[in-house]
Amino acid sequence: MPQTRLIGLIGGMSWESSALYYRLINETMQRRCGGHRNAASVLVTLQFESLLQAGGEGRWADVAGAVAEAGRRLARAGADFFLLTANTAHRFADEVERAVGLPLLHIGTPTAAALKAGGLRRVGLIGTRHVTTSSFYMDWYRDHHGIEVVPPAAEDCAMLDAIIMDELTQGRIDDRSRQRVLAVIDRMRLAGLQGVIVGCTELPLLLDGAAPSLACYDTTRLHAEAAVEWALGASGAPP
Repeated sequence: MPQTRLIGLIGGMSWESSALYYRLINETMQRRCGGHRNAASVLVTLQFESLLQAGGEGRWADVAGAVAEAGRRLARAGADFFLLTANTAHRFADEVERAVGLPLLHIGTPTAAALKAGGLRRVGLIGTRHVTTSSFYMDWYRDHHGIEVVPPAAEDCAMLDAIIMDELTQGRIDDRSRQRVLAVIDRMRLAGLQGVIVGCTELPLLLDGAAPSLACYDTTRLHAEAAVEWALGASGAPP
């Protein structure tokens, strides 16, 4: 099956998750097509330190501008659609898509489809503080798909953010941190939630091989797999 659309990736948020995306996309393409088939793609890597500083100072317009410019570079390179390889960056997904002029495959779209296929309507969320303490992410699932997304307790939000930013984005995998994340997931199970959205593109590095007590929906993997399907000619444009 030939690839008909060139995948564009905006990465560097962090490079650890960008590398994971690259691996998952190519593993999926090889699994779908066999042989030595890998995915044709274009990656623009942003400077994460600059984005962190701007976001920390509340200069989200500067972050959005940098992401949009990366998208325009993808368009000039011939990408047919693009992905933001970070959940946080989706707070300005619509704005960036308009600025770039290419279809954006939203990270929530394949995750919402998987949740609905499993009959889940009320789920937990783990990720950075920008995702778990802001409303944009939870509002998107509610408004577009009727799914209620419940964030962790405040102390768990802070703990998860520290693990992601101080360890995972630096390439550190700590088993003690893995157990702490699994404990958060178990508290969500005890609270009666039906599943958990892994709303961070670095957390899969920590949860790989783990056995959480609640079904986890890995946004990174689902996003990468959806990108391959669309690259291979899935009809329509990314929702």
